[in-house]
Amino acid sequence: MANRCVHQALFSRSMKVLLPSGYFPPISYFKYLIDAEVSIETQEHFVKQTLRSRTHICGANGPLQLMVPRTKGPERTKMADVQIHEDRHWRKLHWRSLESAYRKSPYFEYYEDRFSPFFEMEFASMIDLNVASTRLVADLIGIPFNPILTEQYEKEPEGIDLRNAWNKMLYRERSPVVEFPTYIQVFSDRFAFQPDLSILDLLFCEGPRSKDYLARLKRAY
Repeated sequence: MANRCVHQALFSRSMKVLLPSGYFPPISYFKYLIDAEVSIETQEHFVKQTLRSRTHICGANGPLQLMVPRTKGPERTKMADVQIHEDRHWRKLHWRSLESAYRKSPYFEYYEDRFSPFFEMEFASMIDLNVASTRLVADLIGIPFNPILTEQYEKEPEGIDLRNAWNKMLYRERSPVVEFPTYIQVFSDRFAFQPDLSILDLLFCEGPRSKDYLARLKRAY
């Protein structure tokens, strides 16, 4: 059954999807990376409090949001122009938070040497960070990731427009994935299953099985 799902996912990659960039995006985001030919929007205005600058994990005290700080700029800044505030110690904080949340997961040590150097790197822009974080995980899961980065903003782009699909209001109305099968999370003994966390949650908990999990998901779009 798993092989059949993977075959169907690979067969459907002729579908075109326009995605926002995301910092270690949620599990549902990666479903579209498997199923579609992907473009990533770089010319939209930066949207606060979205996957563009934050990711969500589950720690010992419950859901935890990791936010990437940006430098001050005009209120309506084009995503391609958003710069990261590197003077803050956010990278060290994020890595420590991931260690605390996932050290006891089955696959954290297996992937640790790939992530530890990542959190020592500096990136020129938020877009660069987001694409690099997505590429790192896609590589570890075994998903081709060669996105087209947009060079101009189009109101009606070709294919499926999911630029706002993970923004709070639309996400509450319609999740990009219909249902999330449960898997054993680190703190399953304390909290109910937390669906659609950062892809890191799936990777550290399911490891090489992550690709099969993504292939089994059903898209809402």
